[in-house]
Amino acid sequence: MAIVSSLIVLLRMNGQLEGIPAMTLAALLVLLVPTARNLSLRLLINGLLAMGFTPLTWWIPERIIGIDHGTLLLAACSGLVSWWIFSAKRVAPRLRRLLPIARWIDAVPFLAGVLSAMSVGTMLAVRTSLDALSIMTSRWDYQSHFSIYYMVRSHGEVIPTIPLPPNGAPWGFSEYPQGFHALLATLSELVRPVQTSIDAELVSYINLQALVSVLTVFLVMAALCALPSVRRNPAVMAPAIAVAAGAWIFGPGSIPVYDGFANFYLACGLATATVLLILVFHRRMPIWGLAAVGAGIIGTANNWLLLLTLIAVVFIAKLWSVLRRSGTYGRSWWRLAFVVAAFTLLGVSLPVLQISPLIDQGQEILGLAGGISVPDFGLTLASVVLVVTLGFANAALRVTRPPLQDERQAVKMACFGLFLPIGLCLWLAISQSITNGAISYYFYKYLVAVLLFALPVAVAATASLLPRPRHSGLVVTGRNSLTASLCLLSLSATQFFGFSVSGLDEIGLPPTARAVTEMEEQTARLKVTPDYVARLLVSAVQPQPAETVYIAAPSTIDAVLAARWQWGMRGRSSLKTTGLSPLLAEIIDDYNHAPEFIAQILTEDPTMSVIVDPELYETVRRHLVTLGLEGRLLKLAVSTKPRV
Repeated sequence: MAIVSSLIVLLRMNGQLEGIPAMTLAALLVLLVPTARNLSLRLLINGLLAMGFTPLTWWIPERIIGIDHGTLLLAACSGLVSWWIFSAKRVAPRLRRLLPIARWIDAVPFLAGVLSAMSVGTMLAVRTSLDALSIMTSRWDYQSHFSIYYMVRSHGEVIPTIPLPPNGAPWGFSEYPQGFHALLATLSELVRPVQTSIDAELVSYINLQALVSVLTVFLVMAALCALPSVRRNPAVMAPAIAVAAGAWIFGPGSIPVYDGFANFYLACGLATATVLLILVFHRRMPIWGLAAVGAGIIGTANNWLLLLTLIAVVFIAKLWSVLRRSGTYGRSWWRLAFVVAAFTLLGVSLPVLQISPLIDQGQEILGLAGGISVPDFGLTLASVVLVVTLGFANAALRVTRPPLQDERQAVKMACFGLFLPIGLCLWLAISQSITNGAISYYFYKYLVAVLLFALPVAVAATASLLPRPRHSGLVVTGRNSLTASLCLLSLSATQFFGFSVSGLDEIGLPPTARAVTEMEEQTARLKVTPDYVARLLVSAVQPQPAETVYIAAPSTIDAVLAARWQWGMRGRSSLKTTGLSPLLAEIIDDYNHAPEFIAQILTEDPTMSVIVDPELYETVRRHLVTLGLEGRLLKLAVSTKPRV
């Protein structure tokens, strides 16, 4: 173990194991770690373990562990696998166990991953910082998430553990759960262990957040294909899985992906996959399965705490079932289960402690306005009613075989567990209507999660109702024709949420799937990148004092958004800088008084400097000269040379 781990560290330090080779090794470890025999189940368990537990390592700063987190994880996992192989008396059997057993249904997650990658193709293909920033400035929330990612990546730790800046102001976003951003930082370290420039980090962020969106779809589809009920009737269930995949890729799933909420999308995927994993082990829970469930809960909590409500009912029901059958588990299982429980409680308590300063403002925060596309209410209502109906169907059908009875009991709890999210949706709608007079951001966002969660649960509930093929009493003739028809139906089912084929506009068949139309809009935007994008980049890299704010000219970009991007790209977002937002908003309302507002900023804070666009510089400078403040005014060094 020590030899392999040391070799990995040595290769990483010498720059011989980074980029594609490092990502390939990480993917192989996820594929080969023998937590299960079936391919889809192994990918589900290992995927949850990786996505859930990896962010926890970032609570231990890189300045303490001495190496980057990507190297730490690669070395540890490689060493453990090698120890497991060579610690046995007979090595050959363990080598054989590294290879999972695959059936044709196990190809579905890979096919869904390809479709998902195609739907975010523009973001995956970005190679310049200008293109990356051009896409991200089209949505407000990209700024916040990039700022968190850049802080985590730059300092080698999550924001709450970073030492305070010289001015003593608390860092911005320290109360925001950072599981997604830490996961992206880990992937970025695998590609490039040493941070190089803001240009490279902008490209990394847009590429990697699209990659994580693809991996989220892959994880949910692996969870569906791992269900015993689906594996009993794979051909019949393939079209239903295709509809669920279409929802996550082309339907409501495209809302968080293209509105800048990839962290929320990941949380939805982790919550859904965790519930489906519990359904896989509807009788006895192996320790690897329990660890993966714990990782899924940790991952969900460290991305979007409110989504734990999707898991709560099924998890509590499973916990009660385990306690009732405690005698079927040995002492070693309980010892390991105690360790898993301790890690899970620790992993959930960290984001709870993070947001605790905001608890008093909880009602106000949940009532905030924000920018998110509204999901289809008709589809949501139909999906929720379908799941509940399938739950009653599973409860009504009686079976004599205990395994099938346990399976339907678990599925029933998953279906009826939707009543908790439904209740939370109603509470959000009522409280927001009373407080603000209208339903707003957090209701719509949570509704997207409920819809994305409901469709895979509906697939699981449908599969559990189908009889075993050999017990159904049906005699199938023309098997090849039936198989071909089901394959065609599955392919067509992916188009349930809109036509996703591009390049047929000339013959009157433009794509209608939201993901594809958004991708085409991104492509068009990159052809005519706004001038203010290059200015934003310059505002971050131009030599300037530590405490500096950028104020953009009118008719370019929202001044508040521009300033936030400048702070974020310099790793300087703090409560002090974000506190300037109200003054910047006043500048937007009346640019004629911009010199007076800028003078107010400089007067109130003697350590602050200001960068302004060339269009504003002379007017602002003349006013500041009268106050003796012109020495803290900088002119943006606009350059015509493109950055890459």
